[in-house]
Amino acid sequence: MEAQHYFFIIGALILCTAPVILLATAHINSDASENTKIEFGRHDTWRMLREENTHIASLSQLLRRAGLFTSAQQIKAISLTLIACIVLGVIAAAVSLFKGLAIGQVLAITGATVIGSVVLAYLILKNQADERQNALEKETMMLIQTTRMLWRVGLSLPKTLGIICEQLSELSPNCAKELSLAANKIESGQSQEEALYELINSCSAEGFKEYLIVIRQQSITGGSIDKSLDELYLLLQNRRRLSLQEQVNKISGKMSLVMMLFLFPALVLLAAGPSFFSMVQALNELGG
Repeated sequence: MEAQHYFFIIGALILCTAPVILLATAHINSDASENTKIEFGRHDTWRMLREENTHIASLSQLLRRAGLFTSAQQIKAISLTLIACIVLGVIAAAVSLFKGLAIGQVLAITGATVIGSVVLAYLILKNQADERQNALEKETMMLIQTTRMLWRVGLSLPKTLGIICEQLSELSPNCAKELSLAANKIESGQSQEEALYELINSCSAEGFKEYLIVIRQQSITGGSIDKSLDELYLLLQNRRRLSLQEQVNKISGKMSLVMMLFLFPALVLLAAGPSFFSMVQALNELGG
């Protein structure tokens, strides 16, 4: 290819990537703007898509579990991810063209790069969501004990949630963020049952969900939750003990396998090596 062909290809790539960059800049600037009508329309469209499409709803749920609570955060994350995947695809196409590959190969490499980038981003998001749910599971025991102490003082449920969100923001940051959403909804006028029910459906940590179920049951019946929280604490403690025992058993099994593969042959050579060499030497003398 001649030099003018390369300049033509570079110009075409710039023309293709310029609209993407302009759209990304406009999206970032629109997030900081004060035009509430546009923001409301875009978020409302995102909610409609979640209600109509199960795949988009599952993606939104995964983003929610990863820590992206609002529609603005979810839209921004998806937009930036798609832009990054498209840019990587354009870079792969440019490299393929400079190497002189055929058009079919260039398209195949570009498509594979974009699809691979999307799959990698999804796996990273899923891993982040799982890590956050595991962190919620670990923080639940401290959350239960704090709730019991505040409940014994005689505070109401909204006041208890407010104090937990303020005081446990450093020790249990994930639980505090989750409960702050429910507390804000309750303060804005939503019922306690509905706010807690939405929070239960949005997380997958079993211990934290059971804690929310106990709290919601109290808000419905109005009874005491001290005994229920005590039983839940013992249940989670036993569950964690069993999980630690399972991990120890797995580690001991792996160590046994390592010893069988590496240590056992060395012991056999050390114990039976001299006898084996003596036997070989004796057979050689008899044969000679």
